[in-house]
Amino acid sequence: MEEYKVYTLKQVAAAIKQRIDEATGHAAFWIRAEIATINQNRHAYLELVEHQGGIRVAVMRGVIWESSLQAIQQQLGTEGPNILKSGVEILFRARANFHLVHGLSLSIEAIDPGFNLGAMERRKQEAIVALKKEGLFHLQRFVHMPPVVQRIALVASPGTAAYADFMKHLEENEHGYRFHVRLFRSSVQGDGAAANLRMALSAINPARFDAVVVVRGGGSKLDLEPFNDLELARIAARLPIPLLTGIGHDVDISVLDLVAHTPHKTPTAVADFLVDRSLYFETALGGMLVQAHNHLLTVFSAQHELLGSHAETIQLRPVIRYQAERGNLNNMAHQLNRQVAGQLTAKRKELDAHAQLLATAPVQKLTLVEAARIREHKTTLAAAARRGSQELLARLETMRQAVHLLHPDRLLERGFSITRKDGHALLNLDGVKPGDEIETSHHGGRTWSTINRIERHGN
Repeated sequence: MEEYKVYTLKQVAAAIKQRIDEATGHAAFWIRAEIATINQNRHAYLELVEHQGGIRVAVMRGVIWESSLQAIQQQLGTEGPNILKSGVEILFRARANFHLVHGLSLSIEAIDPGFNLGAMERRKQEAIVALKKEGLFHLQRFVHMPPVVQRIALVASPGTAAYADFMKHLEENEHGYRFHVRLFRSSVQGDGAAANLRMALSAINPARFDAVVVVRGGGSKLDLEPFNDLELARIAARLPIPLLTGIGHDVDISVLDLVAHTPHKTPTAVADFLVDRSLYFETALGGMLVQAHNHLLTVFSAQHELLGSHAETIQLRPVIRYQAERGNLNNMAHQLNRQVAGQLTAKRKELDAHAQLLATAPVQKLTLVEAARIREHKTTLAAAARRGSQELLARLETMRQAVHLLHPDRLLERGFSITRKDGHALLNLDGVKPGDEIETSHHGGRTWSTINRIERHGN
């Protein structure tokens, strides 16, 4: 039977420990690896892993002892929770330690936060380059922003200070403007935040809203990582309605801010922007209404003066027409009287001449010779007299009817009235005042009244 040397497990472990100590010289060195899992209480226990092509090529345990953990947490500050978590690749300084019971592990002494921030910045710049190459980086700038934004699709995490501040500023604005806000719930930091934000934006129906608003509160730089997500930026850039952001960082700007139509520093700044936009629209609209009001006043004033002129013309026209027709009738009557008198005088002279002739002529000659001519002249004269009289009577009747129609009594019968003061007709309100007694002629009588109030056109 062949003899072979047997080592105890402790001897093997001790030999391995010795070889590791000799190889590393107990020196600390920088290592890059991904945190697969981490458990923290007084100490932090990590499982570190490296992938190549999606396949694990190395796995090792890591430990951060309490003293080192406190120093690391103080160094990382607010970025600590975003760095010390599963799925994050870190750059750390550690010493190789082989324990006879617990085996090989890496004792982590320090973590470089700049490595994580630098990686985030690289991913951010890569996303920006991709968006510009695809023509999406400035696409939101060409989306029309309505003059008044009232229907708002809000992507936020309910119960957060960012959500509360935005809603308070919007609902309690000093101008009393009303906004219709629909919340699309999404986590805004931590694992899965980018996927939640993508789902929230994809669930929005652009036809039902005027704009999309994305808000979150302040936080560390690494808290911005979900908002640098390339696919999220693509969805946001393709929105057909404007995207407004208030992600709560005074210095750092995320990729989502860069592709948004109007980025703001804080949620309250977004709310103030929406309120101020409504105020500007109301102010501009008020100015337009004032201009329209003034224009209408000018037009109404001009039309009022024109109507007043027409009213005076209409009032005076019957009187002027009556006076003119009355003068024409008087002239025609005088002319007719002169014509009739002239014709009668002429006929009288003719009759006198014939009478003298008949008186001097022998009765026999008058009877025998001139009888026929006398009869003829009598017939002609009678016919002419009848025609002349009929014509004169017809013209007189026509004139009488015209005078009858234009008589003031006929105007009174048609509903007009004549108002007089001290026996003079009132053509306007000049010279009258409350307390004066006036006389009004109507069809069928007259009335007397006292003026209580005078109202002129335009007052």
